Amino acid sequence: MAILSIQSRVSYGYVGNSIAVPAIQAAGLEAWPLDTVSFSNHPGHGQFTGEVRSAAELDAQIDGLTALGVMDGLSAVLSGYLGLPDTAAVVASAIDRTRASNPTVPFVLDPVIGDNGRHFVRDGVAEAICEKLLPRADIVTPNLYELGVLSGATLTNETDVITAAARNLIRKSKLVAVAITGIERTNTISNLLVLEDIHFEAITPRLDRGFNGTGDLFAALLTAWFVRSGDIRSAFARAADGLDIATRITAHAGSMELVLPAILKNLKTLRPATLLQSQ
Repeated sequence: MAILSIQSRVSYGYVGNSIAVPAIQAAGLEAWPLDTVSFSNHPGHGQFTGEVRSAAELDAQIDGLTALGVMDGLSAVLSGYLGLPDTAAVVASAIDRTRASNPTVPFVLDPVIGDNGRHFVRDGVAEAICEKLLPRADIVTPNLYELGVLSGATLTNETDVITAAARNLIRKSKLVAVAITGIERTNTISNLLVLEDIHFEAITPRLDRGFNGTGDLFAALLTAWFVRSGDIRSAFARAADGLDIATRITAHAGSMELVLPAILKNLKTLRPATLLQSQ
């Protein structure tokens, strides 16, 4: 079983494919990375070097995989940070080529657009995600800000407001599920899985600091465990537990970046998080 993971790559730190690939492999699956950008580090450090890969270059790489005949063997496609608006068409093409031989291959869309009220992607990327990728998605993993962009709604952190927006998106785009990450409240932080007629919430104590790469890790674990189990609820529970493990380990180490070796070691003993269920 293999997952095509189309997102960013950094030399230092763990975001994008730098965290997604080892997380997918830790779940016992193959990961085929297609790197949309190659940067020295996450831009959150205040400076970085590197380049954004063109859509033509990425499309040529997909052509190479197609020529090998291996695209027929994919179990899922996952996309994250795009870099350029044109990259959305490359992702769409990869999904369409894969589904030509296997129409049931799931596509998990991590709509990397922004956070905390601001965009951090280039102009046109959010629109390309909504136009090219959202109609092809089965599962979407936004943070609260990104859910607002996708749904066109102004959101608070109240569960009923979030679930209403997510269900409207599910109906409009014919999604299986929306998994919203990093919902901050006074003393807790939660991840919320919304289905058409039910939702589940995983709640953990809030740590007084931010983390880079946690959304990428969550999307990778969710995709991997959904491929393995075929059950979105159990995949969400395992991904939520993995995220809790990663943030606690990193906070304890006082690191600015996810402490990958220790995280991977603990992912081997991953247990599904306890979920609160509601209609």
